[in-house]
Amino acid sequence: MTQHAPSLRRVLLINLLVPTSVLAIALGVAGALLIDRTVETAFDRVLDGSVRAIAERITVEDDEVSVDLPQVALGMLETRANDSVYYSVSYNGVPVTGYQDLPLAELPRQARSAVTHFDFIYKNAPIRLAALAQPVYGKPEPVLIEVAETRNGRNATRRELLLALAGLEAGIILTAALLGWLAVKRGLAPLVDLGREIDARQIRTGERLQPLNLAAVPEEALPPARAINQLFERLEAAIKVIRDFIGDASHQMKTPLASLRVHLALLERSGPRPADRDTITEIEKSTRHLDRLVAQLIALARAEESAINDDSGQARCDLVAAAADAVSALAPIAATKDVEIALEAGTLPVFAQIEPTVLHEALINLIDNAIQYNRSGGSVIVRVLAGERNAIQVCDDGPGIAPELRARVFDRFYRVPSVDRPSGSGLGLSIVRTLLQQSSAAIQLADGPDGKGLTVTIDFVASMHAPQP
Repeated sequence: MTQHAPSLRRVLLINLLVPTSVLAIALGVAGALLIDRTVETAFDRVLDGSVRAIAERITVEDDEVSVDLPQVALGMLETRANDSVYYSVSYNGVPVTGYQDLPLAELPRQARSAVTHFDFIYKNAPIRLAALAQPVYGKPEPVLIEVAETRNGRNATRRELLLALAGLEAGIILTAALLGWLAVKRGLAPLVDLGREIDARQIRTGERLQPLNLAAVPEEALPPARAINQLFERLEAAIKVIRDFIGDASHQMKTPLASLRVHLALLERSGPRPADRDTITEIEKSTRHLDRLVAQLIALARAEESAINDDSGQARCDLVAAAADAVSALAPIAATKDVEIALEAGTLPVFAQIEPTVLHEALINLIDNAIQYNRSGGSVIVRVLAGERNAIQVCDDGPGIAPELRARVFDRFYRVPSVDRPSGSGLGLSIVRTLLQQSSAAIQLADGPDGKGLTVTIDFVASMHAPQP
């Protein structure tokens, strides 16, 4: 199984998102610590205010410590979480008022007159306790004031802030992903355009192998773009050499072939000996085959030249007239092969956008194949169809082509393996496909009538310039 390199867009997006996510997580951790500290500080300040409010109302009467507990001192501790609030005022470890079992904080002497905070477990619940050692006039020792509350409010506030922070972090990451995707897409747009321009360098587009326009290519993509331009130049030069060789060699071979056929005809007229007659027949047969091969090579070279230098995108052709001409030209050959050939077409012209000479050569090859590979007593029907996409069908009732071999018959010099098939070059369908590529025509192979033989269908784009009848 072939493994493909990862998508460049995906790699860039991951490289953008990973550092962004790591930074967002780091900021989230720092934000969580800041939230914890801020919540503790805010709630501790409320506790401090409650403790100091009580401390202001402590007095000594008849040598006894008394407290006029203000309502606001504990009311300020009310929260949405309905925290439980506890308080205690004691002197020398003896409770004066409040919850007598509330843990007594041990305050060092240097911490007196300052509020100190502690965490305890009270009534099976965690509490936050604020303690203040308040000196009182008339008493040698300070009075210990304690106010505590459960941590429900703190935890609820912390949870809300952390959820808000998590939502913000998720929003930041998603926004970064969206903006990163758009930025990557925009940044890779020149490469996408470059890919489209390279794809456009196809024979059927008429673009040939023209060099790429490097003006719009990003600096990072210039080296491979320059290499592609050099490759295009080498390919075009190689294709031209091969095409010229085929054309020149074929033309050079036509003259001696024609001379050979003339001499064979003269030899035939002079009355050769019976022993030489079979040899002359074989020579004449081979000469006809070689002449056909040369003609096909010339047609292939012309087809490729026409496909590469095509400027006839607006040429149109009457399919009915083209089919009739091809049938007329090959009718004598069909008669010698004992094959019946017929044309099925309407009386009105059917137009398509294709060069007439190109269509004529394609039909000659298709009909000739249908005749040559047919059986004695067989038939060939050339049918012209009119519709949204006009078409020509060449149907025969010969041996046909197996479905698994139909894709390969368009390869040059490939011939379907068979012991009783006539000799051939294997160029016919390759020439047809090359001829039709430039005209945006599609060729398909299917079973013939009643599942016998072969049906070749050429679909055309209907001409927009067809005259009105």
